[in-house]
Amino acid sequence: MKVGVILAGLTVWVGLAASMAVAQTSPSAPVVGTAPGQLERDTITKMLRPVTVEFSGHRLADVMDYITTVTGAEMEVLWIDDSASGIGLDPEATITLRARNVSALALLERVLEQAGSQMGEPDSNTWQFTEDGLFEVGPKERLNAHRRIEMYDINDLLFEVPDYADAPQFDLNSAFQNTGGGRGGGGGGGGGRSPFTQTGQGQQNQANRPTREELADNLIDMITSLVETDQWQENGGEAGSIRFFQGHLIINAPDYMHRGVNGYRWWPSRLTTRYGSADERRGVTLTSNEIRKLRRDSELVDPRQPKAPARGEGATEPGEASKPAKKTRVPD
Repeated sequence: MKVGVILAGLTVWVGLAASMAVAQTSPSAPVVGTAPGQLERDTITKMLRPVTVEFSGHRLADVMDYITTVTGAEMEVLWIDDSASGIGLDPEATITLRARNVSALALLERVLEQAGSQMGEPDSNTWQFTEDGLFEVGPKERLNAHRRIEMYDINDLLFEVPDYADAPQFDLNSAFQNTGGGRGGGGGGGGGRSPFTQTGQGQQNQANRPTREELADNLIDMITSLVETDQWQENGGEAGSIRFFQGHLIINAPDYMHRGVNGYRWWPSRLTTRYGSADERRGVTLTSNEIRKLRRDSELVDPRQPKAPARGEGATEPGEASKPAKKTRVPD
């Protein structure tokens, strides 16, 4: 009987020990789907699928439903009806576009641009990711509510290679005189003057070099003048702020502004293209290998603009007559 009691006690102890071990190891066990940037990467991969479609006066709400259905990407559209402030996308806005072999993301950007143009603000709409990986679409004024702080290391941009153009001059005659002209007998040595002569301009050039703070200020001016210019607090906006501290830029801004500054770390750099100049809004375009292959045979046209005719209009490309491009018309 004592043996039975002992065995029962051992069974209970082993069970408790196993439960404690599971409780201790379960928090550190890897959870599928929590890798940094994985949700965003999956969404962008879906949004980069090539599409061919033609919209002709279709409602913006129907266009958004089409993009969501075709890509399978989860998208939160910030409609004007959802906001007490009256700021949002108008579901009744009409969209007229023709797209062939373009990514759904590029199509979405053009749709948002056209919807903003009807309100007199073509650059007022965009898309971004929240900290939870949610894909948001709507006016920047509402997207600005979701901001995050990022620190960007710019020490490599603050390093300036010294200019050694004013190196000391070497007087060969003086060198020969100090060594006895190079003639035998171990001629006189020591006490001679140095064959090197200092110009004194090197120290002056070093003094004229900009400081790290000045280089950082130049970089900040460049960013705030090229990336979402109207949104920075330095330019009178309210969305983003930028500061320099110990070799880093500290930026507090919504995701779409961070995207314009540094792109996405989780997306391959070879598939990221930056565009823009001082005269236009700077941005980042994400693409895929499939889209890159179809780029030569792609088009994204607003038929209402006579200056932007469809590619191949008036001329037939090789193989186009026998294999016309398939277009999907969204039902009215």
